[in-house]
Amino acid sequence: MTDQTVDTPEVDTTDRRAILEQGFDAVENNEPADADRDAQGRFAKAEPEEEAPEPAEEPVWKRPPLSWKKDYHEVWQKADPRLQEYAYQREEQMRRGVEPLLQAKQFADAINEAINPYISTLNGLGLKPEQAIAALMKADHTLRTSDPQTRQQYFMQLANEYGINLGGMPQTGAPTADPTIFALKNELANVRGEVMTWKQQQEQAEQAVLLNEIEDFAQKAEHFEEVRPEMIKLLQGGSAETLEEAYDKAVYGNKDLRERILSAQQAKQNAQVSAEKNRAAKAARAAAVSVRSATPGANTAPKANDRRTLLEQAFEEANARL
Repeated sequence: MTDQTVDTPEVDTTDRRAILEQGFDAVENNEPADADRDAQGRFAKAEPEEEAPEPAEEPVWKRPPLSWKKDYHEVWQKADPRLQEYAYQREEQMRRGVEPLLQAKQFADAINEAINPYISTLNGLGLKPEQAIAALMKADHTLRTSDPQTRQQYFMQLANEYGINLGGMPQTGAPTADPTIFALKNELANVRGEVMTWKQQQEQAEQAVLLNEIEDFAQKAEHFEEVRPEMIKLLQGGSAETLEEAYDKAVYGNKDLRERILSAQQAKQNAQVSAEKNRAAKAARAAAVSVRSATPGANTAPKANDRRTLLEQAFEEANARL
């Protein structure tokens, strides 16, 4: 009898172990026994849940610009998207352009506040603020960074210019300033500074008055903005002495504007004439209607008192009835 060898299928112990582990996991997690299995009887791997797509972020230009009042936010939301995007870009350009100007203004304000108490002194010395600041920074730089000999010479020079007697310090070849002359120079500089400051204040006051006059005139003159450049030329060139004169000359010199004004005046005059004719015609029609509605033969003469007059009136009424 021939021995027959029976092929025993090999069991994938790895898969068997995985099946057992999945079974234990299912029991621990209270999963149903008939969970989905693949063709080999193994638990099918759970497919990862699809994550919901995140909502697209709204374009920044859909939001109303920060400079707009809340009353106009609804108008912005209803505007065309292309207009919104363009307006937002323009707002950003304006913001980027204004920010450096604001920083420069803040710096200028700080400098003005620092030097304002000494404006009279600077005016007396004939110095502009930027010149004074540059001189002070140069002096500080020289005294800080130069070699000892240069610093000493420069310090002696400054002491001499300010009329300071350093006493025992070694003198250089520079002549010593006379204290009396130095005091007179300071006094003269102070007086000059006060005068210059007063003149500046007067000029600023006069300029403010002129600006107010110009604003008042601009509100009355209908075409002021259109002819303002020409008015400036006339006033600066001496061709006009007053705003009224400059305005009239500028308007007359602008052919297109002059024709428009004349046309408007002619139209206004024609309208007035037409209105007068209409009123006269209405009055004439009203008078005609009043005459036709009067009683025929009515005696409008004053009441007579004598007998003869009464007889004459009686005859006239009788003739009228015949």
